[in-house]
Amino acid sequence: MAKLIHTMIRVLDLDKSLRFYQQAFDLQVVHRLDFPDFSLVYLRNELADNEIELTWNKSRKEPYTHGDGYGHVAFCVDDVAEAHKRLRKLELSPNDIREFRDDSGQLLARYFFIQDPDGYKLEILERHGHYQ
Repeated sequence: MAKLIHTMIRVLDLDKSLRFYQQAFDLQVVHRLDFPDFSLVYLRNELADNEIELTWNKSRKEPYTHGDGYGHVAFCVDDVAEAHKRLRKLELSPNDIREFRDDSGQLLARYFFIQDPDGYKLEILERHGHYQ
C-alpha cells in the first residue's frame, strides 16, 4: 500500500515562503537538503501526516507560472472563522469564507482560500463531515 508523504511546490523567495507557512499554518522545517543550485525544505506540524516540500532553485529570478493544471493544497482547522480572523490580523489576505450545502440545506463544507507568496492557492476547511 502506498502512503502520501509530501507535496512539492517551487518557490521564488524561500525566506518569505518559510515565514508565510509558519505564520499561516504553524509548519516548521523538519528536514532540509541544501545543494549548490537548489534547496529542498520539508515542512510539517504536529497534526500533519505528510509534508509540504518547498523547492528553491537558487538562480531563478522570475516567478513560476502555475498553468491551468494546479488546483490547491488543503488544510483542515477546528474553526474556520477564527483561522480567517487570525490570517487577516497577520495581513495575509484570506478570501471570504464560503459554504457548500446540499439540496436540503445541510452543511457540507465551510472554507476559504488564501494564496502563498508564490500565488499557490491553499484551501482552509473547517473540520466537518468528510474533512477531518
